[in-house]
This record gives sequence, C-alpha cells and structure tokens, in this order.
Amino acid sequence: MSRRGIPAVLTAVAVALVVAMVQWPSSAAASDPTPPLRAFTARVVRVVDGDTFIAAHSGREVRVRLIGVDTPETVKPDWPVECWGSQASRLTHRLLPVGTSVRASYESGGHLDQYGRDLWDVWLPDGRFLSAVLVRRGAAEAFAYRPQVAHAVYLARLESRARWTDAGLWGHCPGVG
Repeated sequence: MSRRGIPAVLTAVAVALVVAMVQWPSSAAASDPTPPLRAFTARVVRVVDGDTFIAAHSGREVRVRLIGVDTPETVKPDWPVECWGSQASRLTHRLLPVGTSVRASYESGGHLDQYGRDLWDVWLPDGRFLSAVLVRRGAAEAFAYRPQVAHAVYLARLESRARWTDAGLWGHCPGVG
C-alpha cells in the first residue's frame, strides 16, 4: 500500500469505530439481564426523580428505589439540583409514563433501603433493564450497595463505556466520577 493510501484506511477504520460506538447502546439491550422467574408486575403511579418512582403493587402504593444506580439529585431537601439531574429525571419520566406496567424483582439481602423505599430491579415493557438504560445514556452512575449486587459488574461495565464515550453526565459535568 502506498503512503497516500494509509490516511484513507485509517480514516475508514476510525469512522467504523465511531459508528460501532454509536450503535452499541441500542444493540447492547439484547445482553441485558432478563427478569427472574420470581419477578412480579407493578404499575407506575408517579416518577419522583431519576432513580425513584411510586408504583402500585399488591394493592398498595410503594416508593421504589432502583437497585444498582444513582442519578444526580433533583428533589433532595436542602440539596441543590445536581448537574445532569434534570436530564436524568426527564429520561426516567419518558421511560416510565404514568400507568406503565413494568416487571420487577427484589434481590436477596433486604427489600428496603435506609429511607424505607422498596429496592427493585425493573424491566420496561419492551424487556430492557431500566438501570442499564440509565447507565448507558449517562443518566446514572453504577452504584453497588451490598448486598444487592446481582447486576453490579454488568452495570459497572456499562458505566465504563458511558464514561469513555462522554455520554450524558460524563461529558457535561466537570468533576464527576
């Protein structure tokens, strides 16, 4: 190959890598964990913020905190709205419109957090794992809080990819991470 052809080949390789990176988030959903056999169905009543919502389940309304993720704060009392918090909250509102039926499950080791919220893994009606969607789009950090760590390694890998591609908060919030 001539020296003149090398830049063209390098450009083609770079374009192919960028296209693969851009397409990766949509195709990665195929490798998301699936709901376990013990999963149950719940209906979204209201979204609170990026990682918390109210659901109707077993005849009562419960406050749900997503397992494995942490989104920037938007409604914490006496706390400023954090960088990318509004975007994370809007994304969760879009993914969980009122009345949406989701599949959910508990992990072993406790079902409530320190604030009395139910801790759930949640799957959207199309089968996508909600925590993974939020992490892929840079709307949440992977957050392993023992003992609920069934998907911690998977979510950490997604976060690494989101950081590398400057997705969401990783490309817009100085000093994050």
